[in-house]
Amino acid sequence: MARLRNALLAGLVFAFLLREGSPPVLAQSSSAGSPHIGFEVPAVVDPIHANGEPDIGIDPFGKVFVSGPTGTGTQRSVWLGSVDGGHTFRIITPGPPPSAIAGIIDPPGGGDTDINFDRSGKQYFADLYALACLRTATTTDGGATVSQEIYPAGCSGIPGADRQWLAVYDPAPGTPNQSAYTGPKPLIYLEYNNVVSGAQWNKSNSAVDLVPGGPGLTYMAATNGTTSPCVANGSFYAPFGADGYPAIDQVTGKVLQASGSQNSDGTFSLLLNIGTPDASGDLTFLDFPSVANPCGDSSKLIHIADNLSGSPSTLFTVLSMDSARNLFITWALSPNSGSPALRQVFVSASSAASGWTNWSTPVQMSDGSTVTGDAVNVFPWIKAGGAGRADAVWYGSNLSADPSSQSGQAWNVYMSQVVYATDSTGAVSGGAPSVTLVKVSPHPMHYNDICLAGSGCIASQGNRNLADFFAVTIDHTGAAEIVYDDTSNGLAQAGFTPTGNQTVDHAGAGVITVARQSSGPGLFGTNVSGPSNAPTTGITGNSGDALFPVIGGTNVPGMDILSSSISLSGNTLTVTTRIVDLSNPAATAAKITGTAFLQYVTRWQMGNTIYYGAMENTPLNRPIFYAGAAQSVDLCSVSACFPHVITYPEPGLGGSAENGSIKCPSAPSASNPCTLTINVNVANVGNPTSSSLLEEVGSYSFASAHQSGATTNAQAEADDVPLEIDGVCCYDTRPHPPKPPL
Repeated sequence: MARLRNALLAGLVFAFLLREGSPPVLAQSSSAGSPHIGFEVPAVVDPIHANGEPDIGIDPFGKVFVSGPTGTGTQRSVWLGSVDGGHTFRIITPGPPPSAIAGIIDPPGGGDTDINFDRSGKQYFADLYALACLRTATTTDGGATVSQEIYPAGCSGIPGADRQWLAVYDPAPGTPNQSAYTGPKPLIYLEYNNVVSGAQWNKSNSAVDLVPGGPGLTYMAATNGTTSPCVANGSFYAPFGADGYPAIDQVTGKVLQASGSQNSDGTFSLLLNIGTPDASGDLTFLDFPSVANPCGDSSKLIHIADNLSGSPSTLFTVLSMDSARNLFITWALSPNSGSPALRQVFVSASSAASGWTNWSTPVQMSDGSTVTGDAVNVFPWIKAGGAGRADAVWYGSNLSADPSSQSGQAWNVYMSQVVYATDSTGAVSGGAPSVTLVKVSPHPMHYNDICLAGSGCIASQGNRNLADFFAVTIDHTGAAEIVYDDTSNGLAQAGFTPTGNQTVDHAGAGVITVARQSSGPGLFGTNVSGPSNAPTTGITGNSGDALFPVIGGTNVPGMDILSSSISLSGNTLTVTTRIVDLSNPAATAAKITGTAFLQYVTRWQMGNTIYYGAMENTPLNRPIFYAGAAQSVDLCSVSACFPHVITYPEPGLGGSAENGSIKCPSAPSASNPCTLTINVNVANVGNPTSSSLLEEVGSYSFASAHQSGATTNAQAEADDVPLEIDGVCCYDTRPHPPKPPL
């Protein structure tokens, strides 16, 4: 593994390796003796629901949460909390708890989502519905109970909303106070593009939000100067920076947002706007309107980078502030013309000491190489940590082709860890940083086009299953946690693509996936640790976490999975799952509202196909054993149709009958559990051999009102789909014969 100091040298070594005929490797600029950056086996966040543009957040207590839209056609978004440190997740919903009859009960929504936290761990959630308004929700107990507001909620009663972001001002005790704000904390800002004039900043705190569960549910306008009419076009001033992901400074309370602006010569500038709060939290931005410039004085904006050959704002510019108040920005250049290879990811940084006015020379994070598969890049995101340190992520393709073109590209997740030199105060210096580039995804997570035209993708038949972004955050050790979509499965509902050209339906279920860094330097300057991603024979899980309701409920022993393993002997793949108590399915079903079927599914990906081995039982104790390839139920939204629900069909519905057994001791318990064995004919699951790699293997227990393979589009539209009660996830395996007992 080469140890290089910057992306330019990395490109040179790639070329050298190619000439010499050696396999290419990604450059890592770690110090001598320190381990390289590596990742655990990715975790499947939701084995049932698929969606695009997932978001991730970790609260002050280490609890991991993920959200993302399932589309305006469903008027729902997924919001999930992990019960085991980010390996398996459960549905969060307001109102009645999820049940086997209806899981996600939270319309209206289905569009962009965002999550954020205050220091107490209270979580704030925002969900866009139909470009009309923003549903807001909060939880103080990890999702066990939820308060929500639909209207006026995040829109402050003014319809018309798109692409919202949350920012929370809640400084820790001892933080220097340089803010004019004197109101109650936390102060929550919600910024969105108001569709008419641009960036709309709203605020919520206990003085504004008087509804039960507030603050964070109802918002009011928080931008000074917005009543200034623009003489030129009859609209009103909105601060520059709409759509860019913002940062907030806990010392001054200032909010910061950046975007690109086209110059008269056709080049672009990347500009920063800063909003300063007054005593009530209302913001005055740098481009506050004047008599001469009633639509906003852009001359006051801060220049981050100039003379760019393309727009830096295509999905999206992202800001993040480190512990020393250095501000980082990442963007992907989007050329108006010329080679698609110009689409590269850049990072620049600035210190609070300069008022974030002096920016370092942009450094290219991506390597632009077809050899490494990182030739063309989209959807950058960044998370800063300790002083001068940040992780940037993006999707990179192996071809020098326009992302929106259907050129057969293979896409992967890449990350660059960037480290700037800092002075004694922690402020970044102007020198070039060190850059460590790694490929995160273990296999391509998407194939062919990533349409960048937003809702206009339907007109070009462009695939928008990934939507518009993905995200990275860090845990308390500084380890990166990256959430992304894996559509490599190519799933599509039979009959939705009769001509095979995906005119109406786009193949590829967006499996929400989290990769956690398990080795190498984290963003606090020390090495992180975690499980290896080397193939193994199985995995163990926790006992007592098969809850109903699925967050904060009571344990259901009949769904409590303790371990999962897979072995191969001849033409039989043996799937073994230990579950606390399978002896009384009637009692198990009675504990979970609406349950008619108990399903125990072990699923994995081999190549580009999701396979499974399963057992299904009823309260009458009539188990069946089966296996096959997963299927999907596809629903439609503003960007055509795509898979929304992944199914694991029973025999006669798409699956194949297999042999199996359930063995229970006389008194099952967590220390003496039942064993479920499914003997799968390899011909029914892609003919794996001992050299085959089965990836992201996980075992799950579901409660359902109907069989998985019988799920109709109407049921999927109502989210009447199997409800996950427990799971153990995930490991890779090369299935060898089981070891003989000692």
